[in-house]
Amino acid sequence: MFAVFGISHAKARAIAIKKTPKTTGKGESLRQLTPAEYEEALNVATEKYMQQMKPVILSGEFSTPAVCDQFIQMATKGGASRLQVMIKAPVQSKDKKGRVKIKKTWMAYDSSKDYTAGLSI
Repeated sequence: MFAVFGISHAKARAIAIKKTPKTTGKGESLRQLTPAEYEEALNVATEKYMQQMKPVILSGEFSTPAVCDQFIQMATKGGASRLQVMIKAPVQSKDKKGRVKIKKTWMAYDSSKDYTAGLSI
């Protein structure tokens, strides 16, 4: 399964709306921000969260990376950035007793790699 991970302007804006206070000052000097001041504070906070955010899954799961490329083209028009195609691939590891465990994790997709190599399906 393939998916597109990245930073979405809409998600950063939603975080900014939750965390940006509508007031300024303390005690006697506490006052409400004007709509223009609040909008400016939201814009600054949105840009800050866009820089700090960790890439998250933006799309659903697709069957081919070609569909992910189409999604990336649409997402860039919508204000998303740092877009990357990821694959949910099986990874072999061993537990404390030495038994082989297979776990699927998201990793960056590289078309030259074989993600089923060494695994019996």
